[in-house]
Amino acid sequence: MDKYDVEIFNPEGKPTGITVFLPGTLLKLETFQTTVDCIVEQNQVVIAFKLLNPLPIIGKSHNAMAEEVAGVVAAFRALDGNECLPSKYNIIGHSLGGKVALMVAAEFDIKNVNKIIALDPVDAKPRELTAPRLSPRCKLSNSEAAEIHLFQSETGGDGLIPLCPSDSNASVVKEIYPDQITSLLINEGAGHMAYQDTSEDDVSVKAREIVRAKIAEVIN
Repeated sequence: MDKYDVEIFNPEGKPTGITVFLPGTLLKLETFQTTVDCIVEQNQVVIAFKLLNPLPIIGKSHNAMAEEVAGVVAAFRALDGNECLPSKYNIIGHSLGGKVALMVAAEFDIKNVNKIIALDPVDAKPRELTAPRLSPRCKLSNSEAAEIHLFQSETGGDGLIPLCPSDSNASVVKEIYPDQITSLLINEGAGHMAYQDTSEDDVSVKAREIVRAKIAEVIN
């Protein structure tokens, strides 16, 4: 696993599954530590990507990231002692990480993704899930995931440069793929960065508490 820029978190007891965690664009993994800790508490081995960088030349395309997620999990399962872990795995991601999670299930590892929790997924630059004509292979209707849960911040990072465009956010994903989406929850008053531990206002703290409750409910 040394060739991959990931960190492995192991539960104290015998793990019951694998969950991948994907942070948002250029956001440091450690700013999501309480979320990662919550996943570990569900007896999950967490394969956490340290950084997602989509910048041209020095970064990777969304497709390359999604393909890498599938490859990392396959490589981890091939290690001695991991053969007993379930073949299906979960993915939790924020922003770009949420989009990549959905892309893995839609195209790059259709049969092996079990459950997804996407926190304010951003399908932009380019649109791949919410523009079926532009990316006909990346359709969430292809997915065999058991559950897909979406969270959306109410403000979405609106501003001169919207962080979560209204034409390609979680609500649009649910509108296009109603049969695949298990739940969609709007975090009232929350902004796009509410899911990071660095956001300490009451609304953000509450949003993270709701997310952790969902993790405890569906990840096992």
